[in-house]
Amino acid sequence: MSEVTHADAGAPEESHQKTVRDSLSRNLIVDIIARVGYLVSRFFVPPFILAHVTLEAYGLWAAAFIVVSYIGVSTMGISNVYIKYVAEYSARRQYEKVNQLLSTGLMLTIPVCLAVFGLIWIFWPIVITFLHVNADLREDARVVVLSVTAIFLASLSLSAFRDVLAGVQKSALMQVVWVIGYLTETALIFWLVGHGRGIRGLAEAFLIRTGIEVGLACLLAFKLLPWLRVTPGRFSREALHTLLSFGGITQLQSLMAIGLNSVERAMAAPLIGLAGTGLLDIGNKLPSMAASIPSAFAGSFVPAASYLHGGLEGSSEQRDTIRKLYLKGARYMNLTCAYICGFIATVPLPLLDVWMGKRYPDAATLMIIFTVQTQVHLMTGPGTSILKGVGRPKAEFHYGIPNILAIFITMPIFWLVFGKFTAIGIALSVTTATVMAAVWFLRHANGLLNVSLGEYFKGVVWPGVVPYLIGLPFAWPVLMLTQRLNRWEGAGVVIVAGLLYSVLVLVVVERFVFETGERHWFRAVLASKLAFLNRKKV
Repeated sequence: MSEVTHADAGAPEESHQKTVRDSLSRNLIVDIIARVGYLVSRFFVPPFILAHVTLEAYGLWAAAFIVVSYIGVSTMGISNVYIKYVAEYSARRQYEKVNQLLSTGLMLTIPVCLAVFGLIWIFWPIVITFLHVNADLREDARVVVLSVTAIFLASLSLSAFRDVLAGVQKSALMQVVWVIGYLTETALIFWLVGHGRGIRGLAEAFLIRTGIEVGLACLLAFKLLPWLRVTPGRFSREALHTLLSFGGITQLQSLMAIGLNSVERAMAAPLIGLAGTGLLDIGNKLPSMAASIPSAFAGSFVPAASYLHGGLEGSSEQRDTIRKLYLKGARYMNLTCAYICGFIATVPLPLLDVWMGKRYPDAATLMIIFTVQTQVHLMTGPGTSILKGVGRPKAEFHYGIPNILAIFITMPIFWLVFGKFTAIGIALSVTTATVMAAVWFLRHANGLLNVSLGEYFKGVVWPGVVPYLIGLPFAWPVLMLTQRLNRWEGAGVVIVAGLLYSVLVLVVVERFVFETGERHWFRAVLASKLAFLNRKKV
């Protein structure tokens, strides 16, 4: 297949910007809707599971994903290579390079994943010792952890088909596949766990969901991309070098990211036991679920920035266009996160009461701590994603390495403060380290993208504070009312408070946070949606 370069195609620069704007808007809308659906479906899962299994068994399920996440990092960096370079190659119509990259990646990841699974099988006694699993849970632990490991590694090795669709700006389609997968898994969880399968039922539901997602991704990739060819004969030394060089950097970053996202639970298992791991998971569940919605922005930034980087390479508009993408993306991502986290942080105990149906010591305090940690952590997402998309993946080390170093400082401090290792002490140490590292990274990223401190504070930081201020007046009344009512009446109070909070956030942001252009755009979008609904009614 002949290669067509950007210069040969003669496509105007505006066409690349328009492609990114259109695909980014479309992908973001579908992605956010999909993530909202995930949030709603998963809201009911933890209390249902804890009604059928012990807190320790629930902690084992949480620990299982810590194990497989660290194992799965063996191939996770390649996924970032697929998305970045597929986006760049497709912008230049270099489809044979895409085929060589995917073919080489599959020939590399499949044997690596098989070898990794063999190692975890051999060294299982060491894993079970690290998790401190009681004798009555050891057989379940072996079945669940090994099953989830195999499923997870199979998904990672075949991620090439999902990632090629993301790279050609079809992320919205993969979100539809994801919705089908998680809805199926949610239904199976209620059925299998409800029929006494326990945490083994969770593993079985995860297996079926993964099979659906991987299978549909493969079918759609070959159906929608007629140029896609994956064969052993397309193994390429050039593609291997790309995978190992860029992929090696993102590999280390993936390891750091997984470590930072699970460090509190990873430390809890050996330090305070599986029950402590389960408690930390309960406290972090709603903040982490809420984070999935604004994370849709970061997931779209890598292919968008890579497409712009490839399509506008060498042009005068490249730097300014990417700078605008960063500022606008960071602004809306932080505001979206703050809208959700602002309500969680101000009414944590009422939320837990109506959500779980019973109280777990310190869970509300943990929820507040993890909400702050989630907000600060997500503020680094636009910078790491966009810099990775333009070929500067090493910039992420300015966040990961300081974060890890800070934990070594904060962990002993909070151990001294509390006199022992506790769930709250671990959460505080992780959150403090995240804040310190985020400040360092944002200073570095803003410098690379030519964004001043004042510009970033006004455009990104301040909008993220507003929802928290709006949520504060709800804290005391909602707490007092829910304590005097039963669970379902309390749920009604929380829902009403959430609706009032949402309306206030909408009004204040539209009136006092949005600039004139944003306000006009928002009103135009709202008017078009209302007009569409009116036509549907007629």
